[in-house]
Amino acid sequence: MMSNTVTLVFITFLASITLATPLTKRTTCGDNGSGYVAVSEAQDCVNYLNNKGTESCTVSGENTIFCTSGTTNIYGSNPNLVDSPTSLCRDVAAGAQAIIDSCSQGDTVAGSNAAGGNGDIIVSINH
Repeated sequence: MMSNTVTLVFITFLASITLATPLTKRTTCGDNGSGYVAVSEAQDCVNYLNNKGTESCTVSGENTIFCTSGTTNIYGSNPNLVDSPTSLCRDVAAGAQAIIDSCSQGDTVAGSNAAGGNGDIIVSINH
């Protein structure tokens, strides 16, 4: 009987940890239904954001476009609904670079990833 009680307490404990832990994301490859974009345009945006260095990149509301090059956008989204999550622009660039490094298919790319060091901002490369 006691082992059942201990198991129930342990499961309840795990559930409370899971619910209290913010959503984080690893690199996910794929588009948002609008197709892949040019790697060269995505890289232009990564370079632009990286050059902004320690400037703040903030997501206002649920989504913000951090950079547009040609038909390519680098977005930031706010999956945890935190009030105006902010990262250094170079950390947003690092998240986007990981997408390019992991998700390129020839000269096209699409995907999403957490901003470097901040699971409150999900960076996406797509149209």
